[in-house]
Amino acid sequence: MRGATLAFARPWSGALFLVLAMLAGCTEEASTSAPSTATPAPAACPQTLAYVKDRLATPYPELEKFIGKEALDATFTKPIDQMIAAGGGIDASIAGGEEHVQEYENILKNEKAVRAEYEKDGMSDSWIDTYFLSVLDGVTLNQAFVDAVKCRKAKLAEQSRAAPVN
Repeated sequence: MRGATLAFARPWSGALFLVLAMLAGCTEEASTSAPSTATPAPAACPQTLAYVKDRLATPYPELEKFIGKEALDATFTKPIDQMIAAGGGIDASIAGGEEHVQEYENILKNEKAVRAEYEKDGMSDSWIDTYFLSVLDGVTLNQAFVDAVKCRKAKLAEQSRAAPVN
């Protein structure tokens, strides 16, 4: 799923776009970079993305209608550890999530051109507005995913430092 840029695709891509955002950890390659020791690990890492549900820009009923109840429910209930495993591991998941955050931020920076494309395709202003809110939510969710994965990475580094060497 690395590099899945759907910003200028057909109008239905907005819904698919956010669904893909939820799976930011799904990348094709893994990295083996050394763990960072700059940030101490928090006491507990989030288990799902439910912890950012209240930070979404799109009103929940509109978002549910826009991308579908099942997809949205899965977004907040799928264990982050499953997403990491599907994404090729911790480093690949961080890289993929950061890449998606950047892609979605670029869409927001190019709102005028994207809006014009969707208007040309006959999408309503209301639909387009909801699309942009969902892109903003994609940034929020992907950044939350990256933060949760970095938390796990810090925990692993902390555990390896604390483990006795034989």
